[in-house]
Amino acid sequence: MEGNLATEWTNKVCGLWHKLLDGGWVALAVYLILALIITRIVNHVLLRYMRRHRHTHPAVRFLAKLINSIIWVLALVQALRAVDVDLVSILGAAGVAGIAIGFASQTALSNLISGFFLISESSFKIGDYVRVDQMEGTVESINLLSIYLRQPDHSLIRIPCETLIKNPLVNMTNDKIRRCDLDVGVDYGCKLARVRQIVEKVVAEHPTFFTDEKHRTFVMFLSFGESSLNLRVGAWCHTKDYNDARYALATALLQAFATAGISIPFPIRDVRVSER
Repeated sequence: MEGNLATEWTNKVCGLWHKLLDGGWVALAVYLILALIITRIVNHVLLRYMRRHRHTHPAVRFLAKLINSIIWVLALVQALRAVDVDLVSILGAAGVAGIAIGFASQTALSNLISGFFLISESSFKIGDYVRVDQMEGTVESINLLSIYLRQPDHSLIRIPCETLIKNPLVNMTNDKIRRCDLDVGVDYGCKLARVRQIVEKVVAEHPTFFTDEKHRTFVMFLSFGESSLNLRVGAWCHTKDYNDARYALATALLQAFATAGISIPFPIRDVRVSER
């Protein structure tokens, strides 16, 4: 009795296996499992490459996504063929749906094309500090449709690639050296030559700034203001020290001007109310 029951269950399992095998469902599962294994291997290899190169070109990430997409498309096509699915009908329906979706996703397509241009230009990379369309932050990820910036307040902002193509983009960490610029106004009674000497002395005495011939201290006259002579002062420093150097320059100039008796004037308004 037990032998007959075991034989019956074996026959059922074998029959089910043959049905799955004849219907192509086993082949479908094999194709999908192979696609999963291959994509994981590809991602593992590319991930090791990106870990070795801290500043990886965005094209590597795009290449990983492209290879994964191609592998899955090929696997799905073969899997559907294995179960005798009519691919011609599916592609025809997809073509009609693609036209409708295309009209509804023109913005996405524009961002996609813009993403290709950005990746090919390589004007910035992950970790750079950039400014675009009055927004700025550290680049956290670069995708085909958008990039993500981590702003100074630690909030995350998504910027479409189309915006990056249409607007000027400023990469503030592209070079290892950067100039700190400060706009300052001095009293009309001051001698500009004396102001220049004080600025150059302040910069020379501060270890953060460069004082060689190639990176000379920058002092430029801007305009005659309502109550001051407006100047732009600049000193060169390492990009990584920019924020601290800018603060240090402002503090040192305030102290030096106060010691030399140079005032930084501000507009004064007299408000008179007439009584009738």
